[in-house]
Amino acid sequence: MSAGQYIRRAAGYFIKLVVLVGLLYLLMFVTGTARVSAEFFFRELFTTPRGILLVAALAVLSAFYPKFGYVSREAEADIVADRDAIINAFHAAGYVMAGEVPGESMTFRAGSFLRRLWLTFDDRVTVRTFGGGIVIEGIRKEAVHAQFRINTYMQNRSYGKRD
Repeated sequence: MSAGQYIRRAAGYFIKLVVLVGLLYLLMFVTGTARVSAEFFFRELFTTPRGILLVAALAVLSAFYPKFGYVSREAEADIVADRDAIINAFHAAGYVMAGEVPGESMTFRAGSFLRRLWLTFDDRVTVRTFGGGIVIEGIRKEAVHAQFRINTYMQNRSYGKRD
């Protein structure tokens, strides 16, 4: 992962966390459970040690997120022979193919605009050849789910050959 990509992922996660805090306050304000006005809330957030600590904690969490939020997973499949199974696994997860280098790699992106927005447009999952199998690189949750689906398809295919 390049430094620019790392910074973009961290910034995207920071934005998500800030929006979450803002939505929580908005929900409290709308339901009448907020004990302070919006003006006091923002003053408290940016001028008191407690507010600054919250923003700093969000920044630190965001800075480490790309380290544990993105992974590479291996699966026992062939990118050429099992191409349809790989594509089906990603379609089942709501992804569409965004690019392909035949025999080397495939790139998938989220299928809907809302999902891409939620993933702060960092929804790219790449499948590439590696040794005797493939490597799935991307967001941890999506890469692990894709690995599970692809392995399941490969197991089902091998069980079907035994009959």
